[in-house]
Amino acid sequence: MNIEEYTIWIWLAIFVITIIVEAATQDLVSIWFSLGSLVALAISGFSAWWAEIIVFLVVSVIALILTRPIMKRLMQRNERKTNTDEFIGKKLKAISDISKYDAGEVKLNGIIYTAILMEDSYDTIAKDSIVEVVAIKGNRLVVKNTGGNE
Repeated sequence: MNIEEYTIWIWLAIFVITIIVEAATQDLVSIWFSLGSLVALAISGFSAWWAEIIVFLVVSVIALILTRPIMKRLMQRNERKTNTDEFIGKKLKAISDISKYDAGEVKLNGIIYTAILMEDSYDTIAKDSIVEVVAIKGNRLVVKNTGGNE
């Protein structure tokens, strides 16, 4: 059995597998190896098997080095911020008491939201105190006391 007889099929199989893997993922993971296997497939009829492996590796690595940074930039998802992302870090006035066991209320842009304390906080925040939004949990704003009063 001579490996030279089968290299065309081996490179074709590698090409198909890398294309399937690339199609099945959302990130670029194997496109460079697809290119390397395609070039190795092209030279497989008239070169030694070890030369094909070298060509595969060289083409794949060069393609990876030259195109990955560009492709990552082009493929970056446009993250759309929602209006709730703007809540984090806002300082608001508590319009009712907020304690570990009782949710309170805060007002933001004319809308009243339910506010709860951070999990590790045991303070009670009095009405009219200034709080800071640290997270959003479901439909509640998680707040911490800033120590200020209005």
